Amino acid sequence: MAMKNKKLLIFVFFLILNFLPQVFVLLSQPDNLMNWYLTDDAFYYFKTAQNIAEGNGITFDGLTSTNGFHPLWMVICVPVFALARYDLFLPLRVIAAIQILMNAASGYFLYLMFSKNISKTTAWIVAVFWMFFPPIHEITTKSGLETGLNAFMLIVFIYTISEISRGKSDKNRFWEIFWIGLCGAGVFLSRLDNIFIIIMTGVWLVFREKRISNNSQVDFLLILVSATASFFFRLESNENIFDYLSFLYLLIGFSLIMKPTFLYLFRCYESDPEKTAIRYLIKPFMAISLSSGLIFIILYILHDVLHVLKGFPRSAVMVDWVISLLLIGAYHQYLKIRDLVNGSKKEDVSLKNNWGVWMSRAAGYFLPISFTLIIYLIINSRYAGTAMPVSGQIKRWWGTLPNTVYGQPIRTFSGVIKELLDPSRERGPFWLLMQPLDAAASKLEVFLGYSQTQNVFDSVNILFIAGAIILVAVLLFFGKQSEKFKKHAITLALLPILTGALFHAVSYKSTGYLHAKSWYWVGEMILIVLLLSILLAIFFKIIEKRSWGKKITSFSTFLVCSILWGMFSLSILQQFPLNGQVPLEYDIDGEVQFIRAQTEPGDVIGMTGGGLTAYFVPDRTILNLDGLINSADYFRRLQDGDITEYLIENNMKYVYGEELIFLDSDPYRWFFTDTLTVLKKGPYFYLYAYQPITNP
Repeated sequence: MAMKNKKLLIFVFFLILNFLPQVFVLLSQPDNLMNWYLTDDAFYYFKTAQNIAEGNGITFDGLTSTNGFHPLWMVICVPVFALARYDLFLPLRVIAAIQILMNAASGYFLYLMFSKNISKTTAWIVAVFWMFFPPIHEITTKSGLETGLNAFMLIVFIYTISEISRGKSDKNRFWEIFWIGLCGAGVFLSRLDNIFIIIMTGVWLVFREKRISNNSQVDFLLILVSATASFFFRLESNENIFDYLSFLYLLIGFSLIMKPTFLYLFRCYESDPEKTAIRYLIKPFMAISLSSGLIFIILYILHDVLHVLKGFPRSAVMVDWVISLLLIGAYHQYLKIRDLVNGSKKEDVSLKNNWGVWMSRAAGYFLPISFTLIIYLIINSRYAGTAMPVSGQIKRWWGTLPNTVYGQPIRTFSGVIKELLDPSRERGPFWLLMQPLDAAASKLEVFLGYSQTQNVFDSVNILFIAGAIILVAVLLFFGKQSEKFKKHAITLALLPILTGALFHAVSYKSTGYLHAKSWYWVGEMILIVLLLSILLAIFFKIIEKRSWGKKITSFSTFLVCSILWGMFSLSILQQFPLNGQVPLEYDIDGEVQFIRAQTEPGDVIGMTGGGLTAYFVPDRTILNLDGLINSADYFRRLQDGDITEYLIENNMKYVYGEELIFLDSDPYRWFFTDTLTVLKKGPYFYLYAYQPITNP
């Protein structure tokens, strides 16, 4: 009972720490409150939730159904935005309070995770850092998007895994794994692209306590690298890589299934000290060669016989075979050499003796996730006309356009690497680690006499050199603590989270996806925070072995936490003073008055984006022209270049936005050239009259 009371007190303490400075946000003037919501995308949720609450259906514009959102956050938003009928700003205050609450809850579960399993001292730092480090807080709590919920669900998911790791290893623990699966279903619904972390963690849990659990995760990573590299090496000179994306998906998918399966069948995951290193080299060679041959045959049948595969660059499979042999073969040879040096016991991973436990775990974990996924896809297909969110489909389609303001797709393997290592929050999945590395690399450039880098390889090489120096320093300092690090990493499932995070990042960087945002990388942020926190915990343990060590770490913890919270509170008070005397990020009143003065109630106005405007001008209909929160039918017509009829059917009268987008950028210039007439310049954009050209 005392322990439960202590946990409750800590949670209440975290709530106080969060709400004490941020209550000024909730009480601030309406114009100042808008500075909390830094992205128009949040209002996609808010306007759609308002329509659902008022019985208008799952729609943003009131004209067509949409599914361009993540469902769990929408479920939370709907009852909140039922309050919008009384006051448009009231639900915005409630949503801000909910996000602050989730931030406190995320910090609380991080604290529990570390205090139970790793270090109570570090638990305070990791929790306070996550809650109050401004760049993280701005992404997870200040945006109004699903990011706070996503972070909370992922942290709870990892916490449930850490709890099962504390139990006895000889139990099947079906119901505990089933509970993790339920949490995984929640993680999926909070943000759909978490599926990569969910799947990799599930595979890892199925083989828990066996070497195959970790070794297969490394193989998955090497398979991803091999397939992606072979794809880009083969098609680097081809401008239209999108004709071959289906091939890439199939190559990765078949490789993830077949290569580990053949490696298992050839007993490459067994630890047997009696076998020679040569035999360990031959077996991966046979496994990879046979699986690559089978993949080639399947792809040949799909392309040349059944004609269901659009493009099939045959040599890419050969390149993948060579790279896989080098990477996976080298890794398994390393495992054998390590076993010879350190010694290892023979481990039974036979299907005969383990299938019952493995199948039970797989069923316990994947059943709730599979059920949730199937129900989600069915519901989407029935009401929206497409199984997956239309927003993601459109952002990949943008990559196929020759001239668009949304950017250009990555067409080279070096480009993929550069994007993965990008230190910017907007583009870089691992920015939380890359930013300090990039700063160190900049200092190293000066030291080595680089005036400026000449190309991407110079930048990447300097970054790798800086990272290698830091890594060597870490290994030298923590060398004797490797077993502790391994134990903590297993407790927090770091390896499958890393694997899933890399799959997640590569899925955006290598498939032509455009306009990725900083809030896409929450899983990667959590991974880096956990990794660095484990290293900090080990460092504190080393310090605490010395005299006065515990007092030093306790004082350091108090000082760091106090500084983080104090600086955060000061920044919030500066951004949201009660007198409201701060610069406005966006003059919503000016825009609302402009639109009302220039248009009539009931008019349909086309905008790219338009979430904020749609919410604050409810007596006009804002038609989302980029399609992210529009219908599957709109997207299909957009692809066909036949959107004019759709706009006429929905009585669009005006277009409000930037000239660069509508008249100089694909796909909008296709149907807006010679159809728009400037009426007036508003606070931010031009208002155009839309006069479509119809065929007689």
